Amino acid sequence: MAIKILGAGLSGLSSAINLAKEGKEVIVFERKSDVGQHIRPNYQGLLKTKGDPLGYLKSYNLEPKFHLFRMDRAFICTRTRDIDVTLREPVDFAMRGGESSLEYGLYEQAKSMGVKFRFNEKIDPSQVDIVATGHFRCDMLAYGCVYEDLDFPRDKFLYMHDDRYSPRGWYLYVTPLPDGTFKIVNCTSQPHVKMTKRLYYKALSERKILRDIVGDRKPKESFGGFGGCDFPKSAVKGKTLYVGEAAGFQDPFRGFGMNYALESGFLAAKAILEGDNYDRLWKSHFKRRIKTDLYRRYAMVVFGDRAIEHVFRNTESGDKVDWGRVNPSGVKGKILREVFYRLEKLRHLRTGYW
Repeated sequence: MAIKILGAGLSGLSSAINLAKEGKEVIVFERKSDVGQHIRPNYQGLLKTKGDPLGYLKSYNLEPKFHLFRMDRAFICTRTRDIDVTLREPVDFAMRGGESSLEYGLYEQAKSMGVKFRFNEKIDPSQVDIVATGHFRCDMLAYGCVYEDLDFPRDKFLYMHDDRYSPRGWYLYVTPLPDGTFKIVNCTSQPHVKMTKRLYYKALSERKILRDIVGDRKPKESFGGFGGCDFPKSAVKGKTLYVGEAAGFQDPFRGFGMNYALESGFLAAKAILEGDNYDRLWKSHFKRRIKTDLYRRYAMVVFGDRAIEHVFRNTESGDKVDWGRVNPSGVKGKILREVFYRLEKLRHLRTGYW
């Protein structure tokens, strides 16, 4: 009997590939006419790769052909400073959306392994083995615009923490796009999501570095997207396993979900193949990361952009920056992480959002 998967995003494709690898018949149902249509082609940060993104993907049996862009130059912008730095460890940016994307590469790999796809089809989640349909709630929102011919280098990105525009530790960023344009995006979380667009244009008018980059250019287009985060007691409903954002697996600190999606898809396939307990697998696999994400979210809620200001207080333009120093270390750091993690869980119970 074929294993049925609902959703042809990163998590669904990861599950499909790992099931097909072991000889299982797999059918993926996708409501759109092709993969990657839920997202405008753009680069997004692929984290947790330890400097080897292809090796990271291969460790989960994923070998897609896609466009990968590594950048080690950045403007780090705090509330009061714009610092031009080099990163000791480059950031890997994966193409999302379109035929050069990570999801399209996974789709081609899945097809080559015999996975069947049924596009333009809807099916009830209770009728499938794995649900990979993406976000189901709005905990964080991004609003941005695409610009042509900006006064900004194509081998650099900008990362800004300023609570006046991205409240309580969220951020605004500038990155190049594959078609020669640039995107500028502002990100916020609840309860500020309704103000995201207004704060975006406020930042462009008030921050000098952004005014200098954009000048009097008008955007080519605007776009937006939202994500949901909820680490549930169980990611199983009946006999159906939920993966990626369908389960709520998302980074509440920065809104990055690719790693959670790819890895939860792998774990769901493993649970089916080995008859293992899916909830036990993902809780064990994600435990340390979830704690880290939640303690960071609490720290940013409490300290906001002051935390980033403090981290980079001794950094000057031209310096090499190690992102790892952001995390507290030693026994005191371990205690602090545990306390902040628990406080963030309590805050979530009280407010209903991260």
